[in-house]
Amino acid sequence: MNLRIFENLEDLSHAAARAVLLSGARTIALTGGSTPKRMYEILGQSLPQDVTWVLVDERYVPHDDPHSNAAMIERTLFARGIPERWLHFDTSLNDPPATAKKFETQWDLTEPLDLVLLGVGEDGHTASLFPDTPVLDVDGRVASEVYVPRLEQWRVTLTMPVIRAAKLRMVLASGPSKTPVIEAVRQGVDYPVTRATSGVTWWFVAT
Repeated sequence: MNLRIFENLEDLSHAAARAVLLSGARTIALTGGSTPKRMYEILGQSLPQDVTWVLVDERYVPHDDPHSNAAMIERTLFARGIPERWLHFDTSLNDPPATAKKFETQWDLTEPLDLVLLGVGEDGHTASLFPDTPVLDVDGRVASEVYVPRLEQWRVTLTMPVIRAAKLRMVLASGPSKTPVIEAVRQGVDYPVTRATSGVTWWFVAT
């Protein structure tokens, strides 16, 4: 595991933003959640040009909902303007399978993603790849809908094969509650995040 540990989220955010810039990635998938917000604000000050940006996953909520990943990214990373190439999930369809299908029709990348940013949950999920959900076994698709019983919520997400095929993954994790799952991943426990990060992956962790 390529692991970098930081004393606080601010240090992690600056380091992660620098890593994204230095990666030279031209296709970048973006994670939601609270941890990457500060990194997006920093990265947005010197946003790379000619990049195709892709949303990793989305809660099935309206775009103006406070929990919308796409809206959070547009307020932070894209605060100075929405880029031309920004592929996210259209939840206004009110039909999760149709949303996933529409996302796939808009996907015109012929090569694996250069970089995928990910988070990790205390249950070992990443993106919307939750333990014991059928989406873990989806193959041959770019995106899929998934119902998460524990949350009583529909989501849409990039599939495991797409994330695993990326040239590089960066996992951002913050807080002591994430320590047990990170240690479990180091030991090879079969969490979704363990499977998703079997290739070259950088872990940025704030204690």
